[in-house]
Amino acid sequence: MNANRAILRWLTTQLASYLEVPATAISPMVPLAEMGVDSVHAISLVGDVELHFDIDVDPTMIFDYPTLASIAEFIEAAVAEQQQVA
Repeated sequence: MNANRAILRWLTTQLASYLEVPATAISPMVPLAEMGVDSVHAISLVGDVELHFDIDVDPTMIFDYPTLASIAEFIEAAVAEQQQVA
């Protein structure tokens, strides 16, 4: 399976949990702010991404990457870069 797809699936599950909606209600192309993501959700997502993927993430991640699709691309690149360094 494509790494980006797996990351996107994980992100979707996390966000659905925060927003208390079914994962099917989450669109990877809709800006997070339009889905009701607030600062508490944003900080939770940053922390969960850091723990799950073992990467450092700037707290402004959801402003720099406003959709789940763009966050997934960011994570995929950051993980690949980290693996090259290791």
